[in-house]
Amino acid sequence: MKIIDGLDSGALEQPLYLALGNFDGVHRGHQAVIHTAVSRARRSGGSAAALLFDPHPSVFLKPQEHFCLLTGIAERAALMAELGLDAIFVLPFSAATASLTPEEFVRQILLERLQVSGVSIGVDYSFGRGGAGKGELLQEFGEQMGFTVVLSPLERESGGVISSSAIKTLLADGAVKEAALFLNYYFFRKGAVISGRGRGKKMLYPTANLRPSPDLAWPGRGVYLTAVGGLGEKIRFGLTNVGIKPTFGDDALTVETYILDFSDELYGREITLYFLDRLRDTLTFSSPAELRAQIDEDIVRGRELIRSAYGAIDTFIEPVRFIRRLEELFYICD
Repeated sequence: MKIIDGLDSGALEQPLYLALGNFDGVHRGHQAVIHTAVSRARRSGGSAAALLFDPHPSVFLKPQEHFCLLTGIAERAALMAELGLDAIFVLPFSAATASLTPEEFVRQILLERLQVSGVSIGVDYSFGRGGAGKGELLQEFGEQMGFTVVLSPLERESGGVISSSAIKTLLADGAVKEAALFLNYYFFRKGAVISGRGRGKKMLYPTANLRPSPDLAWPGRGVYLTAVGGLGEKIRFGLTNVGIKPTFGDDALTVETYILDFSDELYGREITLYFLDRLRDTLTFSSPAELRAQIDEDIVRGRELIRSAYGAIDTFIEPVRFIRRLEELFYICD
């Protein structure tokens, strides 16, 4: 899959079918929109692509508000490649972009620059200045200007609408198993292992420490069972603590993972943490010995979960894979 900075569609086969949306998280609703574009492109002998804005419009339009993303551009690209897209266009979001009326957006970007034959969107998609353009208006423009528009319905899980904001709420609550149902993949974070304070290696268990980016959403405070990628062909498992270290009086957010059955050097290596299950809250202990006893219990519970629930985990991760085939999850609009 090609990542194209700007709007140069010359390297793609025509006709072009374009998926539109912010696609933060590339969750099941996004997957339906993208899969529709891919299916139509394959039948026509053309190309399928998605259009992304960078930075995310909410980051640009509301700089005073702290807006966390589920996925950066690189993570979104990896997920979109799994869906069969031929390319993603990454367009800078600027004041000029934000000022385009819905009709100007369609004429200048979709038609003049990208020459689309078809567009795929979710029913809640909006476009143009102030989000004034909605799906029905885009369909009207398509009828007038000669391109097709397919709307995908909202996807639901456990009675709730699947959305990026709903997934962030689940993650904040530590509900990583439920988030995986919304995402159709195990929520993951990548990062280079940094040096910690050395307490774990001296007093407890050695840990791989990551520096949590303030621009990305993380699971809420607690201890999680994770799968660990980036350490060779074999998938490892770990216990990951997200939060502070109250036993040692630290109040800075940390992400540290004890990797089971692994003793090689880790500093500077890039690893990926796939959050599988939440084991417990972050607790305060009266001594490091009491904390170590709790970690011993966590390890026993983690190994039981690995045996009972995650024996086939390497089928779905490293690189990230979708848990269920799209055709099993929803009807693909056409």
